[in-house]
Formats: sequence, C-alpha cells, structure tokens
Amino acid sequence: MLVTLAVKVARHIVEARRQSIATLVRERGYLPIQTISRQFRISPATARRDLDELVSQKLLTRTHGGALSDFNRQFASADERRKVDAAAKRVIGAAGATMIHPGMTIYIDAGTTPFAVAEALAVRRTPGICVVTASLAVARLLGEIPEFEVHLTAGLYLGRQEMLAGPQVAQSLRAWHFELAFVGCEGLDADGVHNSQDDVVAVTHVLRELGSRVVLCLARSKVGAHAPVRVAADLNGFTLLTDASRSELAKAHVPLGDAILIQA
Repeated sequence: MLVTLAVKVARHIVEARRQSIATLVRERGYLPIQTISRQFRISPATARRDLDELVSQKLLTRTHGGALSDFNRQFASADERRKVDAAAKRVIGAAGATMIHPGMTIYIDAGTTPFAVAEALAVRRTPGICVVTASLAVARLLGEIPEFEVHLTAGLYLGRQEMLAGPQVAQSLRAWHFELAFVGCEGLDADGVHNSQDDVVAVTHVLRELGSRVVLCLARSKVGAHAPVRVAADLNGFTLLTDASRSELAKAHVPLGDAILIQA
C-alpha cells in the first residue's frame, strides 16, 4: 500500500516564495504556470494558489495559463503619461510622421511617444498605410481614417494602459514585415536602452529580427534614465528619433553605435 504524506511548509517560506514569484513576474512581464512550477520546484496546483494569493494582494494580473505583472494598476495610466513631455512628444511625432510614405506597412508600439507619431500621421493622412499596433488608442485614432488599414496584435487587454500585453504581442508580429516600426523606451544611458519588462522588450527584439527599421522615439527626459530590463547594450541598428541634443547624449555617455540620429 502506497501512503502519501502531506508536508506542511512553514508560512514564512511560502510568503518568501510568493514574493519571489511576484518579483520575477514584474521583471519578465509574463510567466506561464509551467515556468513558475519548474523554477520554484512546486506543483502546478501550488503555483496557481500562489498566483491567486498574489492577485488578491493586487501584485499581478492572472491570465489564462500564467500571470502578468500588474503595471496596469501600478504604472501611470496612458492618459496620465501622454501629458508628460507633451510638447516634446508632439515634435517627435511630427518628425516621425514625415518618415512614413504611401504604401508602407508600419508598426506603432503602445508607448505614448509612439502614439504622438500616430497623432501626426492622422493629420498628414498619408495614403495607403497599413498600421499594426498593440495600442487601442492608436487603433481608435487611425481606424476611423479611410486612408489607413489598421490591425491589432493579439494579447491581454489592459484597459488603464489602453493596450494589449503579454507574450502574444511579440508572437503575432512574426506574421508581418514592417518597413518602419516606432517604439519607445523607459531609459537610455551608458548601459544602453532599457524598458519596463521582458514582454515589452521582446517586441523590440522581434521587430529587429524581422529586419524592420526600428525607430526609437525618445524624449530628452529619458536620456540618462534607467529601467529594469535592458533592450540593447547600445543603439546599433536603431534609428534614434529624439529632441535631445548630441551634447546631452554625450553628457549621458550614451553609446550611439551605428544608430542614425534624427533630432526632432
């Protein structure tokens, strides 16, 4: 006869594990149940209980088969972020829109600086543009204009951020080829380009793998800033679109690499 003994784990060990899970989800943006189970050597059922408890603490968002970092609540909302550096974003957006020519297929990320490119494009009404985006705000803005064809990526809907998120975003981009891709970041310093979480960074990596011309839209306030996840060690292969001057970039020891610098 086989006898199974249930071993009760000390409360402080359980709490420490759950905090470690929450930290890892914040760093990576998304974690599936299988990864949590394997990494922390717990059963899938225990992993689900841990996630449910972290959801009740409002530390993350539960998804089908995993968990997503709860930056939907903890990060400033899309509306709040659009008001920050608004003048700089308008200048960057106008410069970005001039790069878009009739017949192009482009990607516009969910950041508020790339959104400024969409706003400028809506004014210019460059004909025959196919736009793919993870931003509900971009889709609403450009989807009403007959000159544009608009497609949304897959992903989990985050209402406060007006975006789709999770690993499905990067995965769904592999079906496309983009002449231009407008992305943002949370910081650019001597250590390279940084963003908030792994699943956001994965989008930029896929765009570069696809051979897209990736335009990094960056307000000068982000120069010298840091963020949890590094996108790249330098700007090799990027087109940097910024209102920052060369002297400001040099002062922050930004490694330009072979980046094309366009100053808005």
